[in-house]
Amino acid sequence: MPVRFAALDFETANTFDPSICAAGVAVFEDGQLKESLYWLIRPPKGFGWFLDDFIEIHGIKHSDVRNEPEFPIIAQELLPRLASADIVIAHNARFDMGKLAGVLEHFGLACPKFDYLCTLQLARRVWPALPNHQLDTVAEHIGHVFTHHHAGEDAEAAGWALLAMMKQMGMNTPRDLAKALGIQPQTYQ
Repeated sequence: MPVRFAALDFETANTFDPSICAAGVAVFEDGQLKESLYWLIRPPKGFGWFLDDFIEIHGIKHSDVRNEPEFPIIAQELLPRLASADIVIAHNARFDMGKLAGVLEHFGLACPKFDYLCTLQLARRVWPALPNHQLDTVAEHIGHVFTHHHAGEDAEAAGWALLAMMKQMGMNTPRDLAKALGIQPQTYQ
C-alpha cells in the first residue's frame, strides 16, 4: 500500500491565529512529491493588519492579498488533502496546527480528524549535532535549496526533510520513524 503524507505550512500577517495570509501543502506518495499547492489568503476582517516584522520575514503585504480569497475558499482544497494523508507533517507543527485551529474556529469550519508529526521535533533527534533545527538549516543539511518563508516551498522542504530522516534511519514510513525515535503522533480533531 502506498505511503502518503501531506506537509503543511502557513504564513501569518500578525500574531493572531486567524491572520493566515499564505498556505502551502505538499503531498508526497512513496517518496515522491505528487502535488504542491500554494495560496495567498486574505485574512478576515479585524485580522488583516500586517506587522512590519512579519512582512520582513515572508515579504507578503496587505496589497498582495486584498483581492485573494479568504480561508474558507481554500479550505475546500486544503482540508481534503490533510484528511486523505496517512499522516500530516509540519516543521514546528505547534505553530501551524495552532493557526489552523484558530482560523477554523474563526470561520466556524469543521476539520477532519488526522494524525500529525513535527519535523522540527524529529530533526532534533535524528540530527542532534546541527547548530539549530530551523527549516533552512535542516534543508541545507540535506542539500535541498528553497525559498524560506514561502509557504509552498516550506511545505515541500519539510517533506523532503522527513524523507531524508526516514532514509537515514532506515524507516519505510513516517510512523515507523516516529516510533523508532520515541515520538508519538498527535491527533488533530
